[in-house]
Amino acid sequence: MSFFMRVDVGQHERAFVLVDEQPTRYLAPGRYRLTYPFKSVRIVRVATGLPLANLDTALLPLVPESDMQLVDLGADERALLFHRGRPLKWLGRGQHQVWTVERLPGRERKPGAPTVSVERVDTSHLAAEPLRDDVRALVPSNDYTEATATEGCVVLRYVDGALDAVLPAGRHAAWTVARKVQLSVIDLRERLLHVTGQEVMTKDRVTLRLNLSASFRVADARRLAVVARTPDDVLYLAMQLAAREAVAARTLDDLLASRDEVAAVLQTQVAERAASVGLEVLRFGIKDVVLPGEMKELLNRVIQAQKEAEANVITRREETAATRSLAQTAKVLAENPLMVRLKELEAYKDLAGKVGQVHLVLGEGAMPTLQLKQG
Repeated sequence: MSFFMRVDVGQHERAFVLVDEQPTRYLAPGRYRLTYPFKSVRIVRVATGLPLANLDTALLPLVPESDMQLVDLGADERALLFHRGRPLKWLGRGQHQVWTVERLPGRERKPGAPTVSVERVDTSHLAAEPLRDDVRALVPSNDYTEATATEGCVVLRYVDGALDAVLPAGRHAAWTVARKVQLSVIDLRERLLHVTGQEVMTKDRVTLRLNLSASFRVADARRLAVVARTPDDVLYLAMQLAAREAVAARTLDDLLASRDEVAAVLQTQVAERAASVGLEVLRFGIKDVVLPGEMKELLNRVIQAQKEAEANVITRREETAATRSLAQTAKVLAENPLMVRLKELEAYKDLAGKVGQVHLVLGEGAMPTLQLKQG
């Protein structure tokens, strides 16, 4: 039993007086003298240093509205608690007790600027304005989601498992309170796909390995998302099957001779399959045709024999042309004796340039006598 009691309440606390365990009085900061004769008195102190409180509901009627704000949030409502202008807490569904009395020591609050404020957020809509980074850090993933697509990309928005929209490049956000929302970024830019070391057999039963390469991009993002789970794997398989089919229908010589033509046929077949899953093939090529070691050696021998045969044909052609030219020259000389004598003099002149001196003795009715002297 207590007849007289002195109670001091600090700046950052409040107190409740319970008389016979019944909430009776609310005490603000200050000094109090309490008198409750023949009563059981208990003081319950609560700190107001943090904005959020967790008081027993029986105490709430004693708290004045100037000291506490009760925030009731429905199923499609959320709230953001600000402390001195900075986001402090994300409030979910239900009732929240917010102290509005806290001040930092030695710092006065600016007129008209409350220390603690609450901003309600309507989450019933699907689309949301992207949140600031400091606010986003407070929001749980089951309330909010967002995705950013750079230039050349789009965002696919799924709502409860169904594709809802294809959004352009930019930052997109959605509330996920009343629904399940997923945002996926799809890259529309050109990519490369390589198929290496594919062993195939030609029509003439020669086993070889092919290295294929294709560049492609996403042409229909909606179709890509709906039709294929792994579109790159679909394109990879299409390249494999098309290569096997094209090579099996040709001999090795045909394949090597019409490599560009085979690549064009392959591109047509692969492009049709790619289009069915929302992809567009931009370029397609056969990078390498790798032959087995024995076949490569045999092919080199065949090429060498072909080149030697071509060289022999050219040599025989040149020899025939030279012989024909000599025969024509001899015929001209036989018909023109004076030209023969001129040719002899030219020969003597050339010879004299090499040996130094030439003495030519001419006699009537006789062949000229040639004397050489080394200079």
